[in-house]
Amino acid sequence: MPSATPSVSVVVPMRDATPWLPSLLAALVHDWDTGFELVVVDDGSQDGSADLIRQLCAHWPTERWQLLEGKGEGVSSARNQGIMASRAAVIAFLDADDRPFAGRLSKPLHHLASNPHLSHVHGGWWRCNAQGERQQPVRPWDEGAGFSWHQFMEHKAVLPSAWTVRRSALLQVGGFNPALRHSEDVDLILRLAAAGHQGDWIHEPLVRYRIHSGNASGRLEPQLKGLLSVIDHHLNTLPNPQVGWAKDQRYSTATWAAWQAWQAGNSSLALQLLKGAMASCPYPLVRRPVHLIEAMHRSSMRIGAPFNREHLLASAFWRQAESMLLQR
Repeated sequence: MPSATPSVSVVVPMRDATPWLPSLLAALVHDWDTGFELVVVDDGSQDGSADLIRQLCAHWPTERWQLLEGKGEGVSSARNQGIMASRAAVIAFLDADDRPFAGRLSKPLHHLASNPHLSHVHGGWWRCNAQGERQQPVRPWDEGAGFSWHQFMEHKAVLPSAWTVRRSALLQVGGFNPALRHSEDVDLILRLAAAGHQGDWIHEPLVRYRIHSGNASGRLEPQLKGLLSVIDHHLNTLPNPQVGWAKDQRYSTATWAAWQAWQAGNSSLALQLLKGAMASCPYPLVRRPVHLIEAMHRSSMRIGAPFNREHLLASAFWRQAESMLLQR
């Protein structure tokens, strides 16, 4: 039987994660002295991921790890299962294909211990390629991102692998919404904020966020439409005096989604999302094209992606987008 309560439970949902698991566990060992427990939820792997976890953790004390069989119902359900099985008062989320830096656990634990009024803390991250090579640091606090309801709605900056939450706060709001396949993290932070829970930034990167074929283009459309649905749901809770602000948020979120689709090379989806944004566009006709170009430039710079204004303006995508923007 476990002899001591762990300091933090690291909840890792996984499905077909064998390429990433050795580096994930090797990196976690850097925080071994925190006394963490690892809670892995295998959500329907077909590649031997569960057996690999057993092999990699075979020399660990039994109280330091759990392997649970998920229900195959998606990441929200898997994380909730891990939360319920966890023994610590603090939960650190980590996706199987990401890699934590040393201090991923110790730094959030220290920040929460020093600030008992906080329910959750979030670090920065590095965007990396499939090999784990660093490409671009992400520091949302530099742009004013925060964790009040309105701050978070404006920026929507979250990466579960860099997020650490008190278990009691998660239980109070019911954890992740299992009905959501996408943007479940955005939804959860908005519900935490609405319930009065406070969060804060740790002003340094805590994890490498790995971008690879398994988490990218194939799910782009449901990811972006899922985000728009979550945002629309939460904005509908606002009182009437804030309708104008809500309209701004709908438009900025939809144009960001359109940029994301364009950046991924899916111009037809980008135009579809942009068309849907027009109903909430707060800008006069003459300002719309300029605003979209500026927004696309900012979004590209944020991830370190090249942005060629002349190339954009000469493209077939822009001709269609501009025509759409200038319609009354």
